[in-house]
Amino acid sequence: MTSLFQRLWQASPSSLNRALLRRIRRLSARREWRTVTQGPLTGVELCFEGDSEEIARQMVAGEHDRFFYEDPKVKQALPHSLCWDVGAHFGYHSLTFASLGATVVAFEPHPQNAARFRLNLGRNPSLAGRIRLRTEALSNHDDVAEFILSDDLTGPSSGSHLADATKPLSRVVYRNFQRARVNTRRADSLIAEGEESPSVIKIDIEGAELLMLQGARELLRRKKPLLLLEVHHIHLMFHLRPFLEEFQYNLHLVEGADDCASRCFVIAT
Repeated sequence: MTSLFQRLWQASPSSLNRALLRRIRRLSARREWRTVTQGPLTGVELCFEGDSEEIARQMVAGEHDRFFYEDPKVKQALPHSLCWDVGAHFGYHSLTFASLGATVVAFEPHPQNAARFRLNLGRNPSLAGRIRLRTEALSNHDDVAEFILSDDLTGPSSGSHLADATKPLSRVVYRNFQRARVNTRRADSLIAEGEESPSVIKIDIEGAELLMLQGARELLRRKKPLLLLEVHHIHLMFHLRPFLEEFQYNLHLVEGADDCASRCFVIAT
């Protein structure tokens, strides 16, 4: 109680206000199940809890990141493939990959996202058998790392990220996040321990894309999986492109995607 009083005494009025607003949003957020009406996930039920209405609308309408699934290379690669969903959030993409014929290993270290992921699996047993969830963060070392996250899923973003990542440009979205510790694994280490090498990898990890790929050098050299990348900082592209070109990858910027100054979408073959 003393430490709590000290923290409150030392906190600025603005930080107290922000904390109270986050608490109010969490308490008022209502869990809601919606059924997808179009696209590969038609008929699938998804759990929404404080998500933006626009994101919920896109997912229910089958529009969210659909440019990935409409690409001819992706359409050809997904059926009967093994796909890693790195930064799986609450499972929208993992469920979509499974619905298109892939077997999925999903990586999501944010505990609340992982909990909602499990809820979505439980609600959709016909697809859940094709999906396995791991809660480590993929990076360039096998260790424990600092992780920036928010337990407020009702805010403008729940985009948690490794502290060593290239920070996204939007400071407003990430200013109220907290620090935690997560286990990190190299993709190459997991494969050496028995995980099957994926032929498709989707990566959406808020600026840690290069760290993850640095831990997958053997995988990139031997298997050359198709990569679906959401690159979260324009500066990161200056490092990602030459790195992937070492492994004979070609990078294709997805035209018409929902990109902005702080991110772009890339398919690497």
